[in-house]
Amino acid sequence: MTSNVNYNTKTMKWILFAGMLVLTPLTYAQMQGIVFGQKEGKKVQLKGAKATLLHSGTKAISEENGRFELVLPKELPDTLVVTAKGYVSDTLVVTKEDRFMGIEIVLVDEKELEEVVISFKRDSKNISRLKPLYIEQLGEGELKKAACCNLSESFETNATVDVNVTDAVSGAKKIQLLGLDGVYTQFQMENIPFLNGSESSFGLNTVPGTWVESIQITKGTGSVVNGYESVAGLINVEFRKPNKMPHLFVNGYGSIIGRGELNVHGSQVLNEKWSTATFLHGSTVQMEVDRNDDSFLDVPLSNTGSFLHRWEYNGKKFESRFGFNASYDERMGGQSRTRDSAYTVLNRNRHVDFFAKTGWLFPNTPNHSLGVVYRIKKHELNGNYGNRELFSDEVSGNVIAIFDGAIKNTAHKYKVGSSFYYQHLTQRSGFVESRELMVLGAFAEYTYTGIRMIAVLGARYDAPVNYKQEFSPRAHLKFTLNEFTDLRLTGGRAWRLPQVLTDNYFLLATSKAWSVPTKAEQEEAWNFGTSVVRTFKFMGRSASFTADIYHTRFINQLVVDRDMSVDTFYFSYQRNTAYSTVGQTELSIMPYKTFTLRLAYKYLDVRALYGGISQQQVMVPKHRFLINGAYESRNKKWSWDATFSVYGRMRLHHAVTSDGTYQELTSGIVPNLISQVTYRAKRFEVYIGGENILNYTQAQPIIGWENPFGANFDATRVYAPILGTVVYAGFRFEIKRQEKDED
Repeated sequence: MTSNVNYNTKTMKWILFAGMLVLTPLTYAQMQGIVFGQKEGKKVQLKGAKATLLHSGTKAISEENGRFELVLPKELPDTLVVTAKGYVSDTLVVTKEDRFMGIEIVLVDEKELEEVVISFKRDSKNISRLKPLYIEQLGEGELKKAACCNLSESFETNATVDVNVTDAVSGAKKIQLLGLDGVYTQFQMENIPFLNGSESSFGLNTVPGTWVESIQITKGTGSVVNGYESVAGLINVEFRKPNKMPHLFVNGYGSIIGRGELNVHGSQVLNEKWSTATFLHGSTVQMEVDRNDDSFLDVPLSNTGSFLHRWEYNGKKFESRFGFNASYDERMGGQSRTRDSAYTVLNRNRHVDFFAKTGWLFPNTPNHSLGVVYRIKKHELNGNYGNRELFSDEVSGNVIAIFDGAIKNTAHKYKVGSSFYYQHLTQRSGFVESRELMVLGAFAEYTYTGIRMIAVLGARYDAPVNYKQEFSPRAHLKFTLNEFTDLRLTGGRAWRLPQVLTDNYFLLATSKAWSVPTKAEQEEAWNFGTSVVRTFKFMGRSASFTADIYHTRFINQLVVDRDMSVDTFYFSYQRNTAYSTVGQTELSIMPYKTFTLRLAYKYLDVRALYGGISQQQVMVPKHRFLINGAYESRNKKWSWDATFSVYGRMRLHHAVTSDGTYQELTSGIVPNLISQVTYRAKRFEVYIGGENILNYTQAQPIIGWENPFGANFDATRVYAPILGTVVYAGFRFEIKRQEKDED
């Protein structure tokens, strides 16, 4: 225990040292501003406005709230030009007196001048320097670098989120953020709760990447507005918007292992206020593949279908987005059906949900609004792992009301609101886990925006029926050290109510018994972190360097101990023993105008008591390296990208083969290379790529495969790819809105 205390003290020293950087003298000049558009006498914040200093050539694009920031040159005065589509441009002179000052620019509606189209290129992966929280955004370009298919594969070129195969028979995948299991990361779809509860294990497979417009990844506890569950962070998925997406988009995909996929979506703008869109997805795997000759399918057979239909209404005083989503996912793994007494795995998921967001605007009181978010979901899962039955039925619903306001001006803003969550859950697999959960919560958040500092202070109070009431304070600070460097500090508390079976479906792929607590308790944790974002010039082009460290300390955590016994999983609540410390650095440079290079390193120390000793969590590497290279030809017709990842050695849980041989407790180093080439025409894109190009596979992913119904069977000891190299190809076709208008 002494070594743990010393280590944590060392960690906190690093965090405090980073915080002292706030006292660094500000020796560089920076300007922040906000752009408004004025139509019919009313002002609205403009996203996408372009601010340019004519002499120095420095440029910036305004964010959603209209804010932008500019690096001022040493040679002043300079001329600032602000432009936006549909508005008359504005020009003003910037002098030395404007350093570290904030300005407000109002652009007037353009009615007589010819239309001006402004275009700019945004990095496919970026971190906003304006937002107080460290939010990593993956854009459409980043998502296309992966093999296209479902949401779990959208993180393959990203070092922040890890996606792991949970076992060697079911095909289920889970994410890891800050080294912690995906259940500690809150998923949202456009700030609506999403992919939680029973759908967390297989839901990633039902959302194709082509539906997604962007993904925002927030490390740490995040805003209190988003809920109480974000122990490790928040992943928010933005789907394509009906009034911005193409009229028609078609994507087809096929691979050498018999996987086929088709995605189709289209939109229609009915009038100035109403628009709608429909999304369809279908995928299948029908080829039995067993490359390692262990009689088990390397990838399960599957049939997946998803449907999403959404509407949008945008009025002057009222806005609404609503729709429904349904999916069916069936996965059949295990041994080939042609074998007698085969060990089979079946997971059949049926899902439907309705969601809505409504907002009321108050034109007479700018910067004030009221929003209400709704979601109702039903999810059913049934199947088996060999002789083990699996059944889960969940009905849940959320209602969240949020009021936004400002005190005198936008420098002082606040949000207050309340939330209600209901869940009725019934599960069984050898034991029955049923509960009816109701949580009523209230929250408040204050945001101060200064010239060089943004502070967000918030707190939640949640009262779950029949469980302990929870208070969750959170704070986020962003400091502008100079025009090139931002420092962020964050800290807060979060909690969740674990679901033994839902959180650990994959452990059914063994012959081990489960020893579970008789009473459920809340998991509680504090999360503290700091990050630095630095932009600079490399070979005359923009470059960036980021570094962050986050420490999660669990007050109470449900831990699965796989080391106490070779034939039983012991589930127990541990108090003040489990923690996670994760540090990550990333460098992004552009050596050539057409080539971008990204280098990342991540250190993970994720511990709890296993076998009575504080040890690293199994299947979590201490070190991970990533190199991503992306090339795009000058005419933008050709692009190529490759991602090389190296996962360090991982601790493995105890396992014994049928002949009594104990398996190694440490994995090897795992390399993985993926690459893709894309050719673009006017409306077509075709691509070809490869996964696991180095053909590195785990030698024995299933312990006791010779006798899957025996006492030694274990298919959960997976730390590397099971399949070898997979080659795939596909196409994308779209009809853009403006192309149809021209016809």
